[in-house]
This record gives sequence, C-alpha cells and structure tokens, in this order.
Amino acid sequence: MVKGVYIHIPFCSYKCPYCDFLSLTNSPISREDYLELLKKEISLYKDAPTRIETVYFGGGTPTLLKPKEIGKVLEELDRVFGLSSVKEITIECNPETYRKKEFKEVRELGVNRISIGGQSFTEKGLKALGRRHSVKDTYECIESAFSSGIENLSVDLIFGWSGQTLRDLEEDLKAVSSLPLKHLSWYLLTPYEETPLGEEILRGRVGVPSEEELTKMHAFISEGLKELGFKRYEISNWAKEGWECRHNLLYWKMEEFLGFGVSAWGFVGEERYGNTRSILKYQDFLRKGQKPVEHKVKLDEVEKEKERIMLALRLTEGLPKEYERFIPEHVREFFEIGDRVRIKEEHFLVSNELISEVLREFERSFIRSK
Repeated sequence: MVKGVYIHIPFCSYKCPYCDFLSLTNSPISREDYLELLKKEISLYKDAPTRIETVYFGGGTPTLLKPKEIGKVLEELDRVFGLSSVKEITIECNPETYRKKEFKEVRELGVNRISIGGQSFTEKGLKALGRRHSVKDTYECIESAFSSGIENLSVDLIFGWSGQTLRDLEEDLKAVSSLPLKHLSWYLLTPYEETPLGEEILRGRVGVPSEEELTKMHAFISEGLKELGFKRYEISNWAKEGWECRHNLLYWKMEEFLGFGVSAWGFVGEERYGNTRSILKYQDFLRKGQKPVEHKVKLDEVEKEKERIMLALRLTEGLPKEYERFIPEHVREFFEIGDRVRIKEEHFLVSNELISEVLREFERSFIRSK
C-alpha cells in the first residue's frame, strides 16, 4: 500500500556548488507547463493502491512556485488518490523566498510542515557554501512561517565546510536555541565529484576540516542538540519528541511511495523506479501518455533484506536482536548490542563503512546457507 508521495520541483534561482540534485536555473519548460505535466503523470498512477499519509515537495526550490501553483498539484493528488488520510504535507523552502503571506496561503491548502534550507547561521558558512541568502533571511523565514500558524518547522544545516570551527557551530546552536524549531537535519558536507565544490575539495583546491576535527564537530553537535531537547532518530536527523519527519521515515522503514516529477524515484511493490533526469524527455514521455520512467530495479527477497538492514542501521532504533549474527567480530566494538542492534552514536561518521561490513557478512551467511 502506497503511503507517501514525493513531488520534485526542479526550478532554482541559482545552483549551489555542492548540490547533486537535479535543479535547473534555465529550464526549457515553463513552470506552468511543468505543472501540467506533473498533473498528467499523477493521473497515470490512478490505479495504484494508495492510502496517502504524507506529501513532500522537494527540489530544486519548491517555493519558487506560488502557493496557488502548489494548490493545483494538491488538488490533482486529492482528485486522483484522495488526501483525507494525510497527516503531513511538507514543502522545502529557501530562506529568501516565502514570507508570512505565502506561508498563510499554503497553510490554508493543508501544508503543515516547512523544511528550510538554512545550511548555516553564520555569514562565513553561507559564503563557504556558495549560498546567496543571508542569516537574517533565515531568521525572517522561520519567524514568518511560525507566525503564520505553521508549527512544524525544520532547518537543514551543513557541517564540515572549509574554514569551519567549533566557534561557528556554537553560533549555529545558539541560533537553534532561540528559534521555534521542531526538527533539524544536520548533514556532513559530501564532496560529490560531479559538483563544482566537490571537485575543488577532491582536487585539494579547497580545504576541509580533518577527520579529528570532524569527529569533534560531530560530538559537539550531538551533545549540543541533546541539551536543547532534540532527540536523534536518524544519522543526520533530530527532532523534539513526536516531531520526527513522517515522510522520511517511510523511506527508512521501506514503506511504499510514489515519486512524481523529473528525476523522482518511487517504490511500489517489489520495485524501485526512477524517472528520467532530462526535463525534455520527461515532457516527451507525458505528451505520449507514457510514464516517464527510465530505471526499474526489481528487488528479490535478498535485495529487500539488504536494503532493510542498511536503512534500519541509519536509524537510532537499529535492528532487532536476531541481526546480531551479521555483525562481524572485527567491528563489534562500534555497535551497541542489547535488545536491539545499533551503531553507536559516536561512530555515525563511519556508518557507511560499518553498514558495508554488515551487508558483506549477510551475503556470506546467505551463500553459506544455500
């Protein structure tokens, strides 16, 4: 049963140098035409078994759309699937876009969660990350959303950028403590090779904190947010009690969801599917009345179990006790093994390597059992 819907809005006013998502600053297709294509795509899935609980507008910059344009997409979702069971509708927002008027309008449409791409509460950090908004913009955006009646507010932050110090993180935590936030996503900067900033870092032209410094930063963030009443529930996500992101939990718990829009992914039944990354191909598919899917991955039981293990180990609740047998002896010290099997919080920075070790042991066990 499909419980979630992801809508990709690819438009951006500028491209951040670290971003590896599909975003377009000069789209060959207008916003109006793209929305019509989205509506056509949604209608092609009318026979999917759904009970929609979450809707998530990601990007790109969804708040380059006017509230009434967001409303058109929600109307189509309601017409095709029905939204009477929806508990959470999220819009990603750049700090320089919406203010109280727009937030009030989307709240009236049923939007009840805003995820704001602040990235840093220091001007130094925003400059290092190539962001064009100001710290003041972020404060104003958060305060506008809250005063409009939207209580469920999240901010994205990044650590590990060039020149960052613990003093900078102190400024971030001070800002968090002063704002009405219910959720935080705080990511380690990933230098993807295909991005301008990633290439500069990987070639040594831009420096980043050392492993030792990153470990200190990670501990500083973890302890600081704990003191502020935020509970970590996933490697990069913290929430006040009861304010976890329902939509992202669908991903991490392998619930089914539909993805609409150029480059969007979905998961239905035993299959993950991915839409074309070309907006012109996306248009061509839909003009022909075809789903714009270019990638399909059928998951057998082994692959599904591997994904289940990988995703569960990203969550602080971890795996049931019986999965202990897949923890290799040489990495057991990195895990907390009791009634559940979890990666110890202090080792989250090397979670990818630890999860890979567990998956290798799972595969070996599967081969031995054949």
